[in-house]
Amino acid sequence: VSEATVSRVLNGDPKVDADRIAAVTKAVDKLGYKKHRAAAALASGRTGLIAVVIDDDLSVFQDPFWGAITNGISRVLMDNEMQTLLLVAPLDDVDSPVANYLQRGEVDGAIFLQLHKDTLIKRLAKQKLPLVVNGTPHTSNPFAYVDSDNAGGAYAAVRHLVDTGRTNIACITGDLTNTAAEQRLDGFNAACKELGLPITKAHVAEGDWSREAGFNHATKLMKKHDNLQAIFCSNDVMALGAITAIQEAGKSVPGDIAVIGFDDSYLAQNSHPGLTSVRQDIAGLGMEAAKMILASLRGEEVHSEILPCELVVRETA
Repeated sequence: VSEATVSRVLNGDPKVDADRIAAVTKAVDKLGYKKHRAAAALASGRTGLIAVVIDDDLSVFQDPFWGAITNGISRVLMDNEMQTLLLVAPLDDVDSPVANYLQRGEVDGAIFLQLHKDTLIKRLAKQKLPLVVNGTPHTSNPFAYVDSDNAGGAYAAVRHLVDTGRTNIACITGDLTNTAAEQRLDGFNAACKELGLPITKAHVAEGDWSREAGFNHATKLMKKHDNLQAIFCSNDVMALGAITAIQEAGKSVPGDIAVIGFDDSYLAQNSHPGLTSVRQDIAGLGMEAAKMILASLRGEEVHSEILPCELVVRETA
């Protein structure tokens, strides 16, 4: 067969005759041929790389959320012969090394897993780089995104606490420059208002997703509220920190103070006592984001998706 036929077979051209595909495949297997990514990129204009960008520093990996969502992305991309390029850095400066890298055309598309501002993705969108955002963007710009029903999950947590007799409930939020943290606080406030619970600034503490934030804010909340009955935390990591603080203060969970987290990560599933948590489909978020970026690369219209959450009741509430 000719060089052109070999190229068409290796690039998956469906118009090649079956006997020629068989001949090329047999030769490829015999020779142990592997496609040269750089050469293929020059020929096709595609790199085979999708950037997965986390707008933060490396401390984010203390939270298992990031490993689970990246795993979901990578599984779908690998099934489609694409590779994941993980980039972790604060993106406050649109001229940062990571921002400049993304603007040089060295990836076929980008999935942003956390954004504190939309400035960079606006610039990349103008350059026609295919983009998907995990989490609702800060502005009304038409970026395709995938997110969980954060407000609904937080509402369900408060509803459960009230149904089990708790009415003095505090909230430890995530970083409120993150839309997921904002939405979970909105759900908490909406539930408190609808269920007739007092909403005061003293019942809400802004955390940063870390175990230390959960511990420190729970300690302060217990000092502010002698009769505190429950704490809703915006992720499991902070919830486990809050439980430690409650126990070190000589109180029991859930006897004195109930605790609910968010994510239902493996930390919640393996903690003692078992952590009641709002489950979001973390791997599913990643898989959906990957499917959306692949659809965008094929030139298809992509629609944003909101995935449901559910409360998983264990021992802490």
